[in-house]
Amino acid sequence: MSPEWLVGASMLGYGVSLYVGIGIPIPVLNEEMARYTSVKDEDIVTQIYDYSMDYPKGSPKSLGEVTYKELHSGTILLNGKKVATAPLSSYFKAREIANILKEWIERGDFLLGEPQMLLPSTLNE
Repeated sequence: MSPEWLVGASMLGYGVSLYVGIGIPIPVLNEEMARYTSVKDEDIVTQIYDYSMDYPKGSPKSLGEVTYKELHSGTILLNGKKVATAPLSSYFKAREIANILKEWIERGDFLLGEPQMLLPSTLNE
């Protein structure tokens, strides 16, 4: 593993963390799987938390919901005020990892096999 994909981080009010770059191949074998993997940022909704106040006190509470598209825009509206946002993930690094994984698969250095175990899902029951 390259040290480029494992980097220490410090976030004010939150503490230390670790940025980890990981690539997981998802075989797109049919139209249904293509549909599942083509979700847009405006379709992904997440909660807003104040890591500087609520998490250190052990009482996280959601301040609202936003889409990834809103988060990646650089600002969101929170309680009537514009608040600056910054992603914890990187599209650039994600594409870089995806391209490396793609090259490994095309060269035969990374072989796809049968799943060892299915991920938990209500569909698998």
